[in-house]
Amino acid sequence: MKLSPAFLAYKLSSAFSVLAPENLPLSGTLELPVLYQTGSAATAHRVFLCTEEQIGSLSSLPEESSSLFLLCIKELPEELPAPVSIAVKSSVSSVFSFLQELFWTYDSWQKELMQARLDGKSIQHLLNLSLPVFAHPLMVVGMDFSIIAAASEEPSFFPEKVFGSLDATRPLLLSLTESSEYASVRDLDGWFRFPDHVTGLGSLCVNITQHGQSAYRLLLLDTKKDLSDSEGFLLEFLAEMIHHAFLHNVMQKTSPAQSLHTVLLRALDDRMADYIAVSQALDALGWHSRHTYCCLYLQLSDMDQKNLTANSVCAYLENILTGCSAFPHGGGIVAFFNLTLSDFSMTDLMERMVHFVEDSSLNAGFSRCMNGHMNLRRQYIQAKIALQFGTRKYPDKRMHPFNDISFDYILDQATKKLPGYMLCHERLLFLQEHDDSSGSDYMRTLRCYLDNHCNVVQTARELFIHRSTLLYRLEKIKEILESDLSSPDEILYLMLSFRFIDLENEEENRSGSSQPEKHR
Repeated sequence: MKLSPAFLAYKLSSAFSVLAPENLPLSGTLELPVLYQTGSAATAHRVFLCTEEQIGSLSSLPEESSSLFLLCIKELPEELPAPVSIAVKSSVSSVFSFLQELFWTYDSWQKELMQARLDGKSIQHLLNLSLPVFAHPLMVVGMDFSIIAAASEEPSFFPEKVFGSLDATRPLLLSLTESSEYASVRDLDGWFRFPDHVTGLGSLCVNITQHGQSAYRLLLLDTKKDLSDSEGFLLEFLAEMIHHAFLHNVMQKTSPAQSLHTVLLRALDDRMADYIAVSQALDALGWHSRHTYCCLYLQLSDMDQKNLTANSVCAYLENILTGCSAFPHGGGIVAFFNLTLSDFSMTDLMERMVHFVEDSSLNAGFSRCMNGHMNLRRQYIQAKIALQFGTRKYPDKRMHPFNDISFDYILDQATKKLPGYMLCHERLLFLQEHDDSSGSDYMRTLRCYLDNHCNVVQTARELFIHRSTLLYRLEKIKEILESDLSSPDEILYLMLSFRFIDLENEEENRSGSSQPEKHR
């Protein structure tokens, strides 16, 4: 394997006293070292070891920029004589043995990686082969922060499967998605260094493309604070092998969680799905028909959509909440909760979710809790309605349970084709007109009477009027309404009519329009 001048200087400095410029080339261009013979010509792409006695003959050589002259000397000079690129305080034999071993190590690594690809080995296997070479943790992540494979000398270094999938690592995900530096390196070619002030841990990285776009990233983590940029070309070679593995579909096997996602997606997307078959499949995965379920629909933030972090959010939900199956769907995230398996109540679930939703700048809609599998798709629709309608109705809130918006949603749906004044009790409009023309207070009186379940004493107390005054007003109201207010259905209709009028007034206040003609 060809190594770079900068990498050779970096490795030599770990064993010897070395003098080398800081701007040595970083690309791997050099082959196995040879001993320089006085009077011989320089060969391209070779490392020539020479002694102090040979310095004079070196000055007569034509400049060969693709070769490297390495001087072995007893005392390091103050400056390097031309054309020497590196000076080492040691004997030729010691330096030669060191370089031979170094080239052999990386040649062996290159051959092992190439053989692993010929044998169809996994990406995880490639990282395991590379870990002794780099001596730092390695991982391959998707651009959605999902960890495809990881290798470390400490088994506990990668306890999570996704960046941000645990409470302890979620802040890291948020800092990355909000970082302009992270956005600036998203589509870089070749290796680059990502700073530690964003994540707390610096790294050397290489983006891996699919279909012309960055799809994955190989990271070499600077856990010992001694990573050198000179290792970048080695990381690029490993990235090429990993890219080859992705092209040949070397991916992990389907997990039980992915199987659960597949079944639930079928229940949502396939209108012709056999719900008995869906129920049987869920039973086989431990989500039984006797269990209680709730659905959550999350609207992703602009930053999450930009950084493709939906899978990371899903993994976080599944890790922090037992009995959760979450997956991207329709531009948002759907999460089903098996409340029986998690032993959560709806209140518990809301309390667990509130900080996550607010800290992540997300909006969430929740369905009602229901037993069995037959209503899973309807619960999804409930959750989506709760999110969409709740966000519009209550923009200051981020959590929208369906139960909190269900009545307003009914009124909203009822007025889709006809305005509220055309749906409300017709005689109630006459009562409104009577108030407007005579200055009476019959509308407020009737509303208070209905709100108090037709209790005369309580109504009179709230209106601060005498009981006989209230009874007089009620007689007039009944006369205008042409009703004795004894029918439960009519009382319900009148109460709904008041809400329709409220909605109409709210709409007029928002639009600033004049009140339309409400009856002939």
